[in-house]
Formats: sequence, C-alpha cells, structure tokens
Amino acid sequence: MRLHYVIASLALLAVSLKAPAQEGCQRCDHQGVVACKKHKNGLLEAEARVHFCSIAAACPDCQGTLTVDCRHCDGGPGVERMAERRREIQAWLESSEVAKHFGRSVPRCQSEHLELVFETGRKIKDGRKVIDPHELMHQVADDCEHVASRIVEHFDVVEDGETKGNGFPAKMRMWLWSNPDDHASALETFLSTSARGDFKLLGRDPVFSVWQEPGFFATAPRIRSVFSHNMGHMLISNLERELDIGVTGGGWFDAGLAHWYEYERFKRSVIYCFEEASLPDKFANGVWKASMRKLVAKSEGGLFVPLLSKPTTAMSAQEQAVCWSLYDWLVAIHPAKLRPILTGLKAKVPTREIFKEHLGATTLEAEAAWKAWVMETYPKKDPTRRR
Repeated sequence: MRLHYVIASLALLAVSLKAPAQEGCQRCDHQGVVACKKHKNGLLEAEARVHFCSIAAACPDCQGTLTVDCRHCDGGPGVERMAERRREIQAWLESSEVAKHFGRSVPRCQSEHLELVFETGRKIKDGRKVIDPHELMHQVADDCEHVASRIVEHFDVVEDGETKGNGFPAKMRMWLWSNPDDHASALETFLSTSARGDFKLLGRDPVFSVWQEPGFFATAPRIRSVFSHNMGHMLISNLERELDIGVTGGGWFDAGLAHWYEYERFKRSVIYCFEEASLPDKFANGVWKASMRKLVAKSEGGLFVPLLSKPTTAMSAQEQAVCWSLYDWLVAIHPAKLRPILTGLKAKVPTREIFKEHLGATTLEAEAAWKAWVMETYPKKDPTRRR
C-alpha cells in the first residue's frame, strides 16, 4: 500500500515539474508583490506621484519601492520590477551632491520638473493643526507640479522624453532649510555666493533656496505659497531661451504669471518679490479681485502702462497685483498669445511692439480692454479668507 502511495506521489511530482509554474496569486493580482503597509494616510499615493523620495527610500520593508513580497505565493513579474526599482532608488540616493556635501541623508524628493530638498526637522503649523514635514514635502511637490502642468498647458510646451521637446532643459532645484547656516553653506558651495537671505537664480539651471525664518516661512500655507510662486518664476525663466525676463523688460509678465499660478492654486497670493525688503507692504490681504475692481473703477490714468519698464523686484504690492490681473486677462481672453508674448520678451522686443503684433492693439488700447474686462468679470466683494 505504501509502495502505491510513493509511486503516485512521484507521478504527480513529474507532472508538476513539466507544467509551467504559476506566478502570483489572486491576493497579489498574480504579481508576486503587494503594497507596502508602512505608507499610510495617503502617503502611498503621494509617493507614487514623485519619481524618488529619500524618506520613502529609508523604509525598512520596501526601501522606497512601495511594494513587498506577497506572503501567499512564490512570486511573480512584480518581483523583478521591484528589484530593478530598488537599484534605481539606490543610484539616485548615491547621486546627491547635497547629501555628500553635508555628510548626511537630506530629506528630499524628485518629480518630473522638480528636485526638492525639504529639511525642516520638526512638525509645522497648518492652521490649527500640525503637519508632518514628510507629508508637507509631498504637498509642496504636488503644488509645484500643478504649476508646471498649467504652464505646460498655457505655453503649449511639448516634452518629448530625454530631448524635452520645446520644454524645460533643467529641473527646478528648490531647497528649504531649517538652519540658516546650512542654507548659507549650500549657497556658497553650489552657487558660489555669500548671500544669507532668500536666494533665487533664474535662467539656466534655476535654484531657489530659503531657510525657515521665523514669522515668514514657519507655517505650512506660507511654505506652500512661496514654493508655488517661485516655481512659476523659475519655469518661465528656463523655457525657450534661458533668460530672466524680470530684469530685461518683461517684469510685468514675470510678476503677473508667478502671482497668477499661486492665486490659482490657493485662491489668494501672499508672496511678493521685493528687492531687499523684509517687511513688504501688502495689497488687499492677498485676495485681489474685488479690490482690483475698485482700483480700476477709480483710476483716472494708466495703471499698467507705467509698469512696462519696471523690473519685477522694483514693483510695489499693488503694482504686482495689477500685473497679476493683466495676466489673468491674457489667460482668459488671449491664451494662445502667451507663448508668442514670452518669445518676444525673451528676444527683448518692447512690450508695445509685442502687443501691436499679437494683440492688434497699442498698450493704451490693451489697458482699456483689460479694464473693461475687470469691471465686467470681477466681483464687487471677495470672500473673506484667513491664512
């Protein structure tokens, strides 16, 4: 009887050896891997929206791949993909010049258009709550990629794999430091500048670096706003010809668009690009439409035309709000003209000639059309918002 059992077992083994091995199981959708449970509270989805994250890479279970072996089967096609992903993540970690400089792991992530260093070292106020820095880092990455997606849409940007088409030749490097000495050290090492305040390099290989100065960038809304605002400046400076138009005759366009994308994301704009100003004035507490309507209604002279020769950093808060509104008008009425206007400004063509060619109007006629649009479309009262 036992001999018959052994013969039958050997026969079954022979059949199983000839049959192809079954990959995975129903619990892992036949992939051999399942989602890593260490990433909770929406972080799994947030991690999936970036290319790399140093904090996720430190996960003891998945090493940043976001997947682990399925415990209920012997593997599947996802296992090899997971191994390849681990190799990619390790190569990215080892490539960080910032981490090498400081000799430690620096919290950072990388997305399609952004290389973000986000070292806060503590939880940050978000209204009446506090938010974990890791979660906030991903919110900032999402904000910046939102700005990038709108600029891609508005400026008809074609990004074609490695060549990037007519798009952005560089990733936007944006750094937040909790320690002012680290901020200064990074600027000195990588940008050869002794600056200690907020620093922004536009054009080729843009960089924005800031430290968490108390009272300025100490809350989550403020941090998200400043990064979204400056993402607009940086992307536009890197598009087409690598040039900062804010200082070459396109300040009105540069200021207006940075405020517009911040406003579009958060329904207000609270970030101003002033030269050497630690306590800038404000305009209507950042909620502008009703106040702009009032400003236009009582204006007797030009609001926009006098700004044509001003660089971005020389404009007052009210003047920057005027530029935002003009850009708002262009997006609403002349969206197809945004790219040609930028092309002209990058070639240092005077705005009056650009308007004549692409809007069929003088600057005075364009201002009149913009004012009429503001009076027709902006509300008499804005909703009250606290931030």
